[in-house]
Amino acid sequence: MKTNIGLRLMGMIFLVVTVSGAAFAQYGGGTTGGMAGGSAGGVYTPPKGGYSSSTGIAIGAGAAAGVGLAYYMLHNRKSVVGCVEESAGGTQLLNEKDKKTYAIDPGDLSLKVGDWVKLSGKKMKSDSGQPTFVAKKLVKDYGSCSAQAALTKSATP
Repeated sequence: MKTNIGLRLMGMIFLVVTVSGAAFAQYGGGTTGGMAGGSAGGVYTPPKGGYSSSTGIAIGAGAAAGVGLAYYMLHNRKSVVGCVEESAGGTQLLNEKDKKTYAIDPGDLSLKVGDWVKLSGKKMKSDSGQPTFVAKKLVKDYGSCSAQAALTKSATP
């Protein structure tokens, strides 16, 4: 788990450095490259053809893609949707997305057996290797599992 967090952190740092490097490359700085004839007056002269707007668009698109990817990774990876069931060790939930059964650690939430819910929290593995979900927030309560199963059956041909 720590390796996963470290890789994400390194990816975000790489993204920030890359975008920052592209922004600094736009500025010549000092008295070289952009001054008129190297005179002591320090008057800035833009290049003959002007600046290309595609450079700014590319930087903006790259930054937007990075922000979108970071948002997706941080917000959509921590939820499960399924029916809360009773098990020998407490409660469990069969996640409809990855078809894994998670032991539920409800924390402060009061989850009722037989409810179809969407929970946000943290996916982990217990000491015995069983997938466990530590619930932090009840995102949505869809009602009873039997009503959800009836809706799912009627939606499939």
